Amino acid sequence: MMAKKLKTIYHEPRYIELLKKFQHDWIEFAAVIANKKPTWQQRLIIEAIQIKGARVSVSSGHGTGKSDMTSIMILAFLILNPESRVVVVANNAAQVRNVIWKYIKINFNAICYTLPWIKQYFELNEREFYAIGYKGVWSCIAKSARQGNEEALAGEHCHTYLVVVDEASGLSDKALQILSSALTEKHNNMCLLSQPTRSSGFFYDTHHRLAKNQANPHGIWTALTLSSEESPLVTPEFIGEKLISYGGEDSPEYQIKVLGQFPNNADGFLLSRSDCEHSARLTLNLEHGEWGWVAACDVGNGRDKSIINICKVTLDSPEERKILSHQILEMRSDIDPIDFAYEIQKAVEPYLNENISILIDGDGVGFSTVKTARQIGLNIQEIRWGQPVFSSSQKSRFINKRAFSHIMMRNAIKTSRMRIDSTEKTKEQISRLPVHLNESGQWVAVSKKEMRDKYNIKSPDRSDTYCFMFLASVTPAGQREQSINFEDIDELFQNF
Repeated sequence: MMAKKLKTIYHEPRYIELLKKFQHDWIEFAAVIANKKPTWQQRLIIEAIQIKGARVSVSSGHGTGKSDMTSIMILAFLILNPESRVVVVANNAAQVRNVIWKYIKINFNAICYTLPWIKQYFELNEREFYAIGYKGVWSCIAKSARQGNEEALAGEHCHTYLVVVDEASGLSDKALQILSSALTEKHNNMCLLSQPTRSSGFFYDTHHRLAKNQANPHGIWTALTLSSEESPLVTPEFIGEKLISYGGEDSPEYQIKVLGQFPNNADGFLLSRSDCEHSARLTLNLEHGEWGWVAACDVGNGRDKSIINICKVTLDSPEERKILSHQILEMRSDIDPIDFAYEIQKAVEPYLNENISILIDGDGVGFSTVKTARQIGLNIQEIRWGQPVFSSSQKSRFINKRAFSHIMMRNAIKTSRMRIDSTEKTKEQISRLPVHLNESGQWVAVSKKEMRDKYNIKSPDRSDTYCFMFLASVTPAGQREQSINFEDIDELFQNF
């Protein structure tokens, strides 16, 4: 007895009608079939990518709906082009599953609600979306582009083929070149989507020397820039919040993550000399709110000075915190880390009855200082700022606590919430702090070794102590100290 032949979508008359209506009008497909009317920014992406042989590069800020509309673009390409192939690429497979694949599920369900008959002809699981009877052929899959393993991206070919690359600015040039080299046929399309985190490389080139525009009519790529400020999906309150948290419209982070623009200066210094001069002259009154004493101590290693910085610090969250310089003490460069613990004891003694919080960097030689300070009875908060930051939202912005505290200091100085001491050494150090955004859009404070080797900058020991203030668990002055471990501060900042 012959096996029953599998029924495919080619046997479905309604499919032919679907192709006639929407194969060349994906915007209408989105609005009518997926019940998702595209915004004007989303229309730009769809109109560009539905052209045969299109090369589209999208630089976008937050909240433009690019991931949602990318999923509809993928569904339209696959459903409306028989026996087509789509490959979605990102730095890791989890990134695809958590973002684009999630939207594919949502929007395919919407399509099935509008066209209940289509569900029997397509299958969607955690790894693949494919036409029944054409698994591995008429399908969409996800691939990761791990650095050093780019060759695994090779080998994809199809007469009707779409490559979608999410967060393309973070992929290596080798990965993007391998993907683009597979586009050998007339109906082979490619779409790059990303925040513009790098001012160099393949993605950058698709918006500049390879971009098609009036100055370069022979360019290959259609380059689109989507600003959060112009998105109908973004509220004015969101923009205002990002203006504050990102450090103003001139900051690289605001340019990248809100304006969708390649930054004017992503590798510059954290603060200018004029910023420091203004901070040192600032009149700051903390008497109307709760505040406490903080002694931030940076342990030198022989080349660098050991510093004790005593400040008044408000009990606000890091984004609201105010800091008022009170006294800064510089030790001789050859002081032993154990002897430094006793110097800390002498410096904080007048403030012990006022519940002063004592911070010491515990990395490297600071371990001995922390151990000795605890042995002599001081209640120490140990700074380990090479560790990851507190919450998942912060991890998307900061590589570690060191970067976090530097940006918090920058924001406090920029918004007149921090008065530093007036010494020339402090102003010199704070105005020469190299920072940059990495390929994932996270802030990185340049390592001390790189400061020394690349920039000829000595260790910013004074500046470090001001940064520590944003990692402190502060006890109100004059109140009994609460029993709280410094480790618990991670939990306190979860909602920041």
